[in-house]
Formats: sequence, C-alpha cells, structure tokens
Amino acid sequence: MRIELDSREKELIHKYWYVVPKNIKSQLVNKRRKTVDIEPDELKDLIGYLSLECNHCNSNSLAFELDELCEKLEYYDHYRH
Repeated sequence: MRIELDSREKELIHKYWYVVPKNIKSQLVNKRRKTVDIEPDELKDLIGYLSLECNHCNSNSLAFELDELCEKLEYYDHYRH
C-alpha cells in the first residue's frame, strides 16, 4: 500500500523504527518522495514500534507527534483495500 507522509513524519519513522526494512529506508531518506510503499505486515510492525516509543519517551511534544503519526498509520491500516 502507498502512504502519503510529510518530511517530519518520514523523519520520525526513520529515527524510531529501529528495524526498518532496507527498501523502506531508502524511501524515507529520499527527500523528493512524498509517499512510502509498505506491506500490511510492515505497517503493523511500524505502528507497534512507534506506539512503544510514544509510551516511553520523556518529551510530551514528541509523544504527541508520535501518537498523531500512529493514528494516521492506523487509519491506513484499518481502511486499506
């Protein structure tokens, strides 16, 4: 599936998804790319990693950003066709 992400969202994913697959990592670091192609299983893993980080970070603003990103990704996961 293809997910639209802004540069900050891509940065957060790149930083906090510790086991990001190589094919997705290259999409995240491509500054011109506005979408990421991701498999449903990979999306579930990503949501899990970001949720874990959100629950354990010390910064309220970072926790808010990660939570918002998780909600966006969960929407894609729930409504994928």
